Amino acid sequence: MRKSIFMLLTLLLSSSVMASSIGLSSHPFVMEKHIVTTQFDSYLSNGSGMGIAARYLNRMNEKINMEAGFGVNDGDRASRFFAGADMMIIPDYGRQPRFSIKGLLQTESVEGERINSFGAAPTVSKGFSFWGNEAFPFLALPINVGLNTDEGTYETSTALATGITGRLPFGNFRDLVGNLEANFSLRNSYTSIVAGVSLPIQ
Repeated sequence: MRKSIFMLLTLLLSSSVMASSIGLSSHPFVMEKHIVTTQFDSYLSNGSGMGIAARYLNRMNEKINMEAGFGVNDGDRASRFFAGADMMIIPDYGRQPRFSIKGLLQTESVEGERINSFGAAPTVSKGFSFWGNEAFPFLALPINVGLNTDEGTYETSTALATGITGRLPFGNFRDLVGNLEANFSLRNSYTSIVAGVSLPIQ
């Protein structure tokens, strides 16, 4: 099972959406209720550019995580504001992976036009031990409807998101949670890579 997931992640990351569709939504925080994240975004297609984003996640209860944030980029995607809510349907237990559905909302400026989008991302994740450190690979399928308010048109998009989250295994940084995510366009979306560091707060 571990070898299959590793091979799948390697294959996906070697191939050429909305940056960070999933983030830490599927990470199993136990005690912490507030998580603050800073992340680096890199769009690789359809308006390429780099930027930064800040996210806040609130663990409402053991089944629901809610988040909001904003980001700025130096490419065609100048700025964006986003929110989401992840609802766990099946928990990560034994050999059984976690399954959840994340609702997505976003408004962004793309080439001077305002695009408002909404959608959902079915997500599968599973905890594994890597060299004595627990980490949580995930795979998701974000599906969105984007509304162009300037032109009065809409467009549907589909992407594949894959990544991993886990506590940083470095000395004094073990209280921090890192995440790495790649999004690949399947239809009318774009490719992005995201890396972030989060501080859980009780």
